[in-house]
Amino acid sequence: MSVKILRLINNEEVIGKVETPKGKSTKYTIKNGAVVVPVGEGQLAMLPWLPHGKDEVVEVDETKVIICFDPMDELANEYNTKIGSGLVVPTPQLSVSGS
Repeated sequence: MSVKILRLINNEEVIGKVETPKGKSTKYTIKNGAVVVPVGEGQLAMLPWLPHGKDEVVEVDETKVIICFDPMDELANEYNTKIGSGLVVPTPQLSVSGS
């Protein structure tokens, strides 16, 4: 499972540890999902997805998913810090060599 964002047919964007359908499966498995919500000029917030549910793992049929994609590193790191594993992936630094 890796951190991904799913846009669902109801236009929710859910970030979480996602396993994509494999073989005959038609289900996406989402662990510790959070809804990505725009809160201001260029800012996003994450709120627990299905906060009243008992299970931390939810399956969603692929017919309910419009797109599945990798989030920007900053967003994945924020998710991991606040909701996920706590692991933060360092962003690559550009090195500039002068003459």
